[in-house]
Amino acid sequence: MNLALVFTPAPDDFVQNSMAVIFGFMPRIAGASLLAYLISQMHDVWAYDFWRRRFPAVRMIWLRNNASTMVSQFIDSTIFTVLAFWGVFPLGVLVQIFWTTYLLKWLVGAADTPFVYLARHWFDKGKIPEH
Repeated sequence: MNLALVFTPAPDDFVQNSMAVIFGFMPRIAGASLLAYLISQMHDVWAYDFWRRRFPAVRMIWLRNNASTMVSQFIDSTIFTVLAFWGVFPLGVLVQIFWTTYLLKWLVGAADTPFVYLARHWFDKGKIPEH
């Protein structure tokens, strides 16, 4: 779409300005998203292993899963919000974007815990191969 913005529109084209506004911002959002994902996932893997060594019992999966995910999602939301929207929106709006996205990610992270236990149960029963 960014390449399409380079072409000169027809004289009666009334959507070019809207397209430029919408798609001209996309590389910044995509870059912010990719960088935030990379950094937060590296942290998530490290943190899960950190908590797994301290709390190795199966009954503590909830702690490992939530402790690693909640902090990683905080990192993800912070990096994404700052890189994608700094200078575009006022600070108050940035704070709202951050807390809204973080809250949604937090809820999804908490909701996935039963599924992690289910996957572990299937693994223990041999329904999921080790490789």
